[in-house]
This record gives sequence, structure tokens and C-alpha cells, in this order.
Amino acid sequence: MAATLLGALALFSASCAKQGDSVVLAGDGTRLSSEEIDRDPLALLPGGAVGLVYVDAQAAFNSPVGPAAATLLSYAVPLGPDANFDPRRDVRKVFLGLYSLEGADVAVVVQGTFDPDAVRTAASRGAMTALGVPLAKLEYANNDLYTAGGVGFVVVTKNTAIAGNETGIRRTLDKIRDKRVRRELPDWMASLVDTPKASIVGVGDLSTQPQVAATAQQFPFLNGLTVVRVLGNFEPPGINFAGSLTYPDPDSAQRAAGALQQVSQLSAYANLLAIIGIRPPIQNMQVRTEQKDVQFIVSVDSQSATMLMDMTGRSIRGGR
Repeated sequence: MAATLLGALALFSASCAKQGDSVVLAGDGTRLSSEEIDRDPLALLPGGAVGLVYVDAQAAFNSPVGPAAATLLSYAVPLGPDANFDPRRDVRKVFLGLYSLEGADVAVVVQGTFDPDAVRTAASRGAMTALGVPLAKLEYANNDLYTAGGVGFVVVTKNTAIAGNETGIRRTLDKIRDKRVRRELPDWMASLVDTPKASIVGVGDLSTQPQVAATAQQFPFLNGLTVVRVLGNFEPPGINFAGSLTYPDPDSAQRAAGALQQVSQLSAYANLLAIIGIRPPIQNMQVRTEQKDVQFIVSVDSQSATMLMDMTGRSIRGGR
């Protein structure tokens, strides 16, 4: 009798474990738990990323570039008041996986607070988004996929949403469908996200991206560039970066450092313009080489950072 009861209890526990409370369905019709999905956002990103970006959204919102950051996020996650969503209030962290430098091929995990019922209602009413087009609902793998223009998103739990282009979102949903919620990114990429006090993290393997070599004609420091590592914060004068660029050999690194030094000299010259009220976009640049690496420190003033975010937002809107 005891063995029978223990066996029944085991079956009951297994059954309960399958019935999670996430919004999306797995392939067997069950749901993963919100805890399993929410605990590691990097585990949701598909493998094969050429780049990874992390942004502490609250740090951005609480800085001088806050309004521009909130507007940009309203384009990337096209929700609004009708969906009980306010980027400045509801978004905490953003994790972006970049899968190609040619065209839009991204998967984004956004952590914060979401109202699935309000999103569903807003979509059913065709609520207008910040992109200037109404919110529409599609279906993929028995899950609701919302789109506005060329941007899509899926609310996965009350604390996690997936955004990006349709391909990136579908690959992420496939991981949930197949119950493969585990890290598939290289450890050397993912570990950089855990750097203390970094509000921005960017890392990329550019060794197989031909677009980098093509762009090197305009920006010589990109010639031979293989790996990028960048940390940043949202402190004065705007956004500060420290990072390293890796090249195939020390000679390539020396040449790249020379090209960056020219940018630094232009920055120093631009400081003279500050006397007549023209603020230089790039400030305090420092460059040094260490074997195959070019290490750098640079600041971007808040006005220029805002302009860059506005340009990115316009590209997402597609000229609308």
C-alpha cells in the first residue's frame, strides 16, 4: 500500500510539474513555469549569435538620455497605454541577440512587467502603436504572436516578453516549444553580461561577417577586426564606454590603434568648438594596444547619444 501511494504521489507531482503558468504553450500542449523562463533570459536566446547586447533599461531611463531610450523601446516593443504598458515604468532589462549584420535578424528578451490580458484586448481592438500602425495578432506554434509593422513580440510570462523580427521570435518560441530553455550562447559572450556595475554590455564575434571588411574602407580600424567587447554606463557626459577590439596579430592591432588615434585627434580638435558652444559628440578618447588587442575608453555626450537613438528609432519606423 505504501509503495502504491508513493507511486501515485510521484505521478501526481510529475503531472503538476508539467502544468506551468507561462503564457506560451510547449509542443506537448503543456506550459513551462514562469520561474523556469524568467530566471535566465539568456537561456531564451537562440544559439548562433554573432553579437550580444545587454542594457539596464532603468539606468538608461534615469539618465539624460531617458526620454530617447523610452521612445526607442516603444518602437522595439510596440505596446502602449491600451496594453497597460509604459516602457519607463515596466521595462527593467533588455537582452538582444544579433544573428546577422546584414538585414534585421535579431531576437530580444525584455524583462519587466507585462499584462497579457491587456495586450490581448488591445490587439483584438487593433490598437494603434507608436510605430503608427495598428497592433495585429498572428499565431505560431499555437501561441499568439503580435506584430506592428516589421516588429513583433510575444508575451511569455508576466515578467518576460520576446521581441525582434519574426524569424528571431520564431526561433525563440521553438526553444520553448521543445523545452530547450538553456543557454546556447558561447560562455565568453554570456559571462560579460555579469560584469558588475555595467549598464551596457556589447560583445560580438565578427570573424565571419564580410560586411565588416567592406565597411573597413571607410573606417580603417575595422580592417581585420574579429572580436569586440564593450562595457558602458549612463553617467556624465552621457554614455561612457570601455572595451577592447581583437585582431589577428599585433601588427594589425597597431594599425587599428593608429586609425583610432586619428579619431581621437579629431575629437581633441572638436573640443575647441566647445568654446563657441558646439559640443563634440566623442570625448575623452584613450587608446592603447596590448598584443592583439586595442583597448579604448571613450565618452559620447548625451545630445549625440539622443540623436543616435532617434536615428535608430526612425529606422525601426521605416520612415513612417
